[in-house]
Amino acid sequence: MNPHSRIAAPRPHGSRRTVGPVTRLGNRHAARPLARSVATLVAAIAAACGILAGSVAPAHAGLFDFLTSPTVTVISNPGQLAPRESSQVIVRASAPARPGTVVNLVTAGFLNLGYSVVGTTKLDANLEARLPLPGRDFLGSYQYWAQVPATGAHQEGNSARFSVTIASPPKPVSPTCGGANPTRPDGTPWRCTYNDEFDGTSLDRKWWRPQTAFQTGTSSRYACAADRPDTISVGGGVLSLSLVELPTPVAACANNQTTRFVNGQVMHYQTFNQTYGKYEVRARVSSLRSPGAQTSFWLWPNNDTYGPWPASGEIDFAEMYSSAPDNVFPYMHYLLGENDPKTNRNVPGAVCPISFGDWNTYGMEWRPGQIKILVNDQVCVENNYSTVGGVQGQYGPFDKPFYLNLNQAMGTTGNEYDPNVVPDKVTTQIDYVRVWQ
Repeated sequence: MNPHSRIAAPRPHGSRRTVGPVTRLGNRHAARPLARSVATLVAAIAAACGILAGSVAPAHAGLFDFLTSPTVTVISNPGQLAPRESSQVIVRASAPARPGTVVNLVTAGFLNLGYSVVGTTKLDANLEARLPLPGRDFLGSYQYWAQVPATGAHQEGNSARFSVTIASPPKPVSPTCGGANPTRPDGTPWRCTYNDEFDGTSLDRKWWRPQTAFQTGTSSRYACAADRPDTISVGGGVLSLSLVELPTPVAACANNQTTRFVNGQVMHYQTFNQTYGKYEVRARVSSLRSPGAQTSFWLWPNNDTYGPWPASGEIDFAEMYSSAPDNVFPYMHYLLGENDPKTNRNVPGAVCPISFGDWNTYGMEWRPGQIKILVNDQVCVENNYSTVGGVQGQYGPFDKPFYLNLNQAMGTTGNEYDPNVVPDKVTTQIDYVRVWQ
């Protein structure tokens, strides 16, 4: 016998019988309560959706709005920004979105894989919104779109994608270099291309980028470059860069290592660079006469055109060590060609005196085939450079754009930090930075 078959016993007329989940009534009169229940349910749904008998539903509150998506249109976007420059994106949505509906600004992930929300706000009474667009650190073109997330009232709506390009800011307009007008050896004037006199109360982040991914010191004791008020500050007409010992360890390093030591470094990375020219920095190094601190002013190549360090070059036009506080140690890193001190051919470095505890000027004059390092306007070292075998051309690697770096670092091997001797805070003050071409 089929276990799913059965014979129903006779039942009284009008009685209710059930087969599975469906309830059946024995006569047409018993169907009236069910019909009234269905009508009541439909009326409740209609009321919830704003539908009244004899009226037309508003366009924004249709019964089936939950099946549709709002149209999202980007009215304006910045198109191009400088590194770390923030802005906004203006968008407009259509029904069934309503005032107060959340709208997101979304950006594509790495290699356009996935996405992340970078800004959120709500639609106003005109179904428009101004979405915050945060700054980015690196040059390039980035994809964005606006998104109205799905709710119980409608499906998700997305705008068309648009691009925002992060580009270096235009060169400074008519910088003055403090009124200084130095001349070249042939008597022609250098042209000022950039200067910062640090006359304000905060770092000009349009040009200066704090370093936050670098460590100095040794493997057993190190400081991490950090963007903090106690490591980088502007006031009183100077930029102050400090090496600081903290009371407790912090996760300040780029790799999430903890340390009790942080230091300040700023640079013109992706903001200002040039090939050849004259640089000058007026600074007062800390009065520390014990090992542990290092101050450096140097130029680093925009790109590794000639290969990894030192093939693409580095110009340290000032390096000061607290273990030898009466001198500056400039040095040029590259693949040196044949050395001849008599003709200043490939003489990469020197040791030159400075006035300890006082203000000194550190600079360089950089021309095709020659770099002069100057201290207090006096030539410290002159290098008529060339590379080994001439593999990098006549003037390589110093024929490409370089950018400026300034830092107060922890000392390394031979100048190791001693917490029993070094004070909790060591500071280098910088009066100005001036660049000509």
